[in-house]
Amino acid sequence: MDKPGEVNLEKANWEKMRRMSMKELLTNIGVLVGFIILCWGGCGVMSAITADSFGDDSEWSRNLKKPSFNPPSFLFAPVWAVLYLLMAIAAFAVWTKTGFTKRPLPLIVFFIQLALNFLWILVYGLANNLGASFVIIMLLLVGIFLTMVIFHTVQGRAWTYLLLLPYIAWTTFASVVSYSIYDLNRD
Repeated sequence: MDKPGEVNLEKANWEKMRRMSMKELLTNIGVLVGFIILCWGGCGVMSAITADSFGDDSEWSRNLKKPSFNPPSFLFAPVWAVLYLLMAIAAFAVWTKTGFTKRPLPLIVFFIQLALNFLWILVYGLANNLGASFVIIMLLLVGIFLTMVIFHTVQGRAWTYLLLLPYIAWTTFASVVSYSIYDLNRD
């Protein structure tokens, strides 16, 4: 039971959704699907481009010296599927408050870090450049951190940074793996 003067946010959000026009609802669904397609689709395109030069199917990758804590290849697809979905949901939630034009900075920073994410795949997997890919993953970590900080400042959507915690944790681990592979294969 709500106390006098208290606002039940769950109830208020439900009421707002019920009052939403069909056009607004379809726009929201479209934008959410768009963010998911952008994240999953971008990864899919990068994976297709690098399919023969990345992972267990790649002679180059198989011949790399890897640290003992290098994760098995089968782990990457499900982990990244979840991470990209969480990224899409966070970006969508921010978009519902900022749009693309009202306050563009949060989504601009999001798109920059996503571009760095995809660039890392190309530089590591296609160009096979361990040094440059390590520099890119370090820039990506900065981009993820900035995205989290800026998402946290969006009024009513401060919780969105929490959706990016698994992403920054995995990318931090990946940067340690990336540096270790670079260090073990300098010769």
